[in-house]
Amino acid sequence: MAIKTDEAFVLTRMCFRETSMILTLFAKEAGKIKLLLKGVRGEKNPKLARFEPFTKVSVVYYEKLRSDLHLGSQLEILDAQLGLRNQLSRIAFASYLTELVDTLFAAQDPHEDVYDLLEASFECLQHFTPSTVARVFELKILEKIGWLPMLQECAGCGTEDLFQSYFSPRQGGVLCLSCKAKDSSAFPVSKMTCQTLVYFLSHDLSDAVQRELSPSSERELARIGERFLRFHLDYPLRSTRFLSEVRFLLAPSR
Repeated sequence: MAIKTDEAFVLTRMCFRETSMILTLFAKEAGKIKLLLKGVRGEKNPKLARFEPFTKVSVVYYEKLRSDLHLGSQLEILDAQLGLRNQLSRIAFASYLTELVDTLFAAQDPHEDVYDLLEASFECLQHFTPSTVARVFELKILEKIGWLPMLQECAGCGTEDLFQSYFSPRQGGVLCLSCKAKDSSAFPVSKMTCQTLVYFLSHDLSDAVQRELSPSSERELARIGERFLRFHLDYPLRSTRFLSEVRFLLAPSR
């Protein structure tokens, strides 16, 4: 077994037997990894915060070459992300970001750019509207994995004359009025929403998250993301259901 060191964000934690735990991490160099931590669940263990989702840690582990489950040796907190834990909306959307990363990336597939995007997004969640940060992150992640929908021309015929647009996950992007018949489940989206998506793509995260969204555009963007991901994954994300259930409780303030 090779000894590895890295820095990582905790994506999920799961109890294992009586005293152990399995963590899913997204590491800067290794990508997504799973670690078995033995004997860490003592009743009075003051360091359990190291294993909370969103926490940034330094990690030492023994890499098993014939298994995706490696043996954790040492974890130390680099950033407890306390600013993400003091508001329900931040917790909810941070959970959505981590579930996206956990779902869309395979084990030990390094993506330092995704690690950097996740780190920057956690920082933005503490200072900007969480739902906007989630929408920007969502689109940029889709771009990185090659699932980006067509947004500036009709996915059916290629026309750029999109006076009225309809979004179709099945067709892979927006449809013009003439092509809407190709997908009866396509739903209307405003020109402003399409322009916002293009703006998100063409600007850095730190600039994109500062764009002001109208309530109608925010609803349309959330619907686009949810429908598009559900079509590709064949199931809804747990965090999406949670966001729907607590939406009326989420503070609209920054």
